[in-house]
Amino acid sequence: MALERIFATFKEGDARDAYDPADPASYDSWIQALIRDARDYEGSVLAPARDEAQKYYYGYLPALNPDGSPYTDTQIIQDPNATYEQILGYDQDTANKSTYVSSDVRDAVMLMLPSLIRLFAASENVVALAPRTQADVDAAHQQTNYVNYVFWQDNPGFLILYGAFKDALTVRTGYVKWWTDDHRETRFKTFANLNPQQIQMLIQQDATAKVTRQGELDQLMGTYDEVTFSYLVDKPLIKVMGVPPEEMRLDRYARSFSTSRIVGHERVVPIDELIAMGYSREQCADYLQGPALAEFTMEAQLRNPGRYMSTRIGDGVNYGEWYIKADKDADGVAELRYICTMGENYDIVHDEPANRVKFAVFGCDPISHTIVGDSLADYTKDIQRIKTNMMRGVLDSLAESINPKTVVNELTVNLDDALNDDLGAVIRTRGDPNAAVSFASIPFVGQQAMPVIELLNDILQRRTGLSDAAKGLDPKQLQSSTQIGVEAIINGQQERTELIARVLAETGFRDLFAGLYNEIAEAPNQRRTLRINGQWTDIDTGTFDASMGVEVNSTLGKGSDTVRMMTLQQIKNDQQMIMQQFGVTNPVCGITEYLNTITDMLEIANIKNVGRYFKTPDPQTLQAIASTPKEPDAMTVAAKAQYEKVKADTASTIGQQQLAQQKQQADDAYRHEQLRQKTLYDAGKLELEQDKINHDHAAKLGQIAADMFKAQTDRHVAHVQAATDLATTQMQADAQAQAPSNDEGGG
Repeated sequence: MALERIFATFKEGDARDAYDPADPASYDSWIQALIRDARDYEGSVLAPARDEAQKYYYGYLPALNPDGSPYTDTQIIQDPNATYEQILGYDQDTANKSTYVSSDVRDAVMLMLPSLIRLFAASENVVALAPRTQADVDAAHQQTNYVNYVFWQDNPGFLILYGAFKDALTVRTGYVKWWTDDHRETRFKTFANLNPQQIQMLIQQDATAKVTRQGELDQLMGTYDEVTFSYLVDKPLIKVMGVPPEEMRLDRYARSFSTSRIVGHERVVPIDELIAMGYSREQCADYLQGPALAEFTMEAQLRNPGRYMSTRIGDGVNYGEWYIKADKDADGVAELRYICTMGENYDIVHDEPANRVKFAVFGCDPISHTIVGDSLADYTKDIQRIKTNMMRGVLDSLAESINPKTVVNELTVNLDDALNDDLGAVIRTRGDPNAAVSFASIPFVGQQAMPVIELLNDILQRRTGLSDAAKGLDPKQLQSSTQIGVEAIINGQQERTELIARVLAETGFRDLFAGLYNEIAEAPNQRRTLRINGQWTDIDTGTFDASMGVEVNSTLGKGSDTVRMMTLQQIKNDQQMIMQQFGVTNPVCGITEYLNTITDMLEIANIKNVGRYFKTPDPQTLQAIASTPKEPDAMTVAAKAQYEKVKADTASTIGQQQLAQQKQQADDAYRHEQLRQKTLYDAGKLELEQDKINHDHAAKLGQIAADMFKAQTDRHVAHVQAATDLATTQMQADAQAQAPSNDEGGG
């Protein structure tokens, strides 16, 4: 029992379903087993989830059943003649309650779709070819434009993307397929007044030409008044088509779309289309649609209510296109094979090797290690269910408060009058009317649910990132805000949308673009002259290099149109300044770069036809502009004359200034010389005066010295005289004292 619980997902199978490369007879049975398993996975797992999501999207869930229960589960309808009301159960009476259904799933999808379509349908490339060398840059750009032309112009690219994105947001996955339509097309041409020789010449010019109608022959002129020819035109076209999710078949064990062992497209195809594909009518007649094909889910019925209201038995064949990895040649390596089947038993009618799977799957929220992820409906279904039930309660409470229950005394009231709901109707009673008829007063309590509904709206915004602020319309968020603040608010609210856009670009759109490019490169060579971005371009698909890779624009969705326009305007101003200063042949930017800026600005303004306003010069013209001197116009001549006049006036002014400067320099030199001479004279005079002063000073010093010497001499003489006089006096005194001595001495 334990092992049975662990391996409960494995089903008992026939050993004959296993493929043995050594036994070629087991190949068909193994292929058919893979197909049946993929169909079982589709019908038992994927289809019920999509069915429920679509019912929520179209507002059928949660719906009241006749017994008042919330809603029913997915239904598989066996009767192809069942009406739309019978399928949904609307042909039965429901409880007398509000049937309001909130549209949160639909609102979320429709709010996000415009932003996604704007990002992918904008002027910039969502994905582009990656050149391998510098020499491949121009070729990669041209081939990227051609692939975009094939998708957007040769095919209804907008509607294809719209459908794929809508499926991805609603039912988890959207699918797109592509192929080369190389069927021959018959065209007719009618000519007038042709003679037999001219008719024969036209037939010889085209081997497929045939005369389908020939008018009357004019015997006099020898011409036919009217001749109609038929031609077979062999012009391969790359076709792209969205695939309904219920027609796709996937491997339940695959962890990614690229590693899936089986990818298929199963549908009912009219016999005429199969014959156009190359199958014989007898072969197709063996696989006419049987009653078992009437089993279907409600997905197609929801999209087109009248589709299955009548049978198509005998009108088509169950036809499948499958890409299966199988080792058919027993070399030990599983190869990708393109297999076509017919009928309910999946008989193989075509089998060939394939280079790649020609399907792309779009998903908005991938889940790791599996193909099918989550959708926007998965985030919002519970919100829609809760809001629906709450709003029904609010409306029921409002209805009961407006139309209260009537209480009557059946003995005194005419019941027919009481049951009449007409406004102003008379109720006949006996006795006191107040005692016969009364109304149960029921208060309205719905206002208590409004805060909860607002809370649910906030939860919905947080889950999806969709709000008024994301659209730039919330006055509370944008009031009194600067431009930078407004951009920050809007960009912050748009992050969820940008993330989903990047996921869609990295998965489905990248695979689609790469597949289209390889399909173009491998298809029969074509030469086309197309007008791309307002410029006529010669395209030769024989030169396409299928080895180029595909890269996603990493700036997808960054910044608003206002910010981009302001940035481009600044770039334009810088380019003008550079070209005015350094000419159009400067190494930074020229005419081509300037036109690129104008083109981007016009495309942001949703003006695709740039050639209506600006011509795009070819390389030869640009070379001629760079090498040939340009004839000046009147404004240029006037500007040049003004420049020369200003130049002459400037030269004259400069000459006068130089002359004045030279005169000033001469005057300064003369004054300097005068000053030098005067300085020398004054210096000599001062020197003489200094010498005189020195001489006088020396004389004075000599006089002073003489006077001092004289005074000193006089003092010395006086001193000597005084000493002499003193000595004389002393001697005289001594002599007087010693007269004898003096006498002797005198003798």
